Amino acid sequence: MKSILRSDAGAAVLTWILRGYLRLLLATLRLERRVDPAAAALIDSGKPFLGAFWHNRLGLIATAWARGRPMGMVHSSHGDGRMLGAALSDFISRPIEGSTRRNPMGALRGMLRALEDGVPVALTPDGPRGPRMRCQMGVVEAARRSGVAIIPVACSSRPRIQAGSWDRFLIPLPFTRGVVVIGTPIAVTGEVEDREPFRQQIEAALNAVTDAADSALGLPPIPPAPPRAGGSR
Repeated sequence: MKSILRSDAGAAVLTWILRGYLRLLLATLRLERRVDPAAAALIDSGKPFLGAFWHNRLGLIATAWARGRPMGMVHSSHGDGRMLGAALSDFISRPIEGSTRRNPMGALRGMLRALEDGVPVALTPDGPRGPRMRCQMGVVEAARRSGVAIIPVACSSRPRIQAGSWDRFLIPLPFTRGVVVIGTPIAVTGEVEDREPFRQQIEAALNAVTDAADSALGLPPIPPAPPRAGGSR
């Protein structure tokens, strides 16, 4: 797979397959949306926000955003990250390269530029390598510097395939049921020095909406990975 991704032709073919699969999925999915009223008002206002979701929900995240509206998304600069960004081009108008491990400041600058331009930004606070479902500090810093709210988002589907990867990645299947849960916006105070309580609040909110999406379909929750020593920062 790595050799295919390094090939321009191979990456193009995989991107085409993935984009086609996503279109089939969204055309056949019986979707239910559960949106917090405050989040709905913020999204409808056209103001920028940070949409946070766990990495293992990437397969369904396109269901959370309205096609045709500007949306940025942070993805890694690896071949698979770029391929995903291209596959989601129907929904993501502003790809932002970077991650906590590679070029974190580039990712932060890209998010801040997009938010300043009025473009909402989606990101995975536990990506690209985990720990699974443990929030890292980048989303807190982006919210603090930009002054925008964080909206926790989760998607689930049944039936689905669960991979054995670090994040227990979920692969949704066409012609199935799906649920999107969008939680209450979270504001980060710009002047506060201790940001750990905000990180914990975001992590708890994301796990809550994720468990709610799974339980709505009668699925068992996926537990977070044990936190790293000193916290998931």
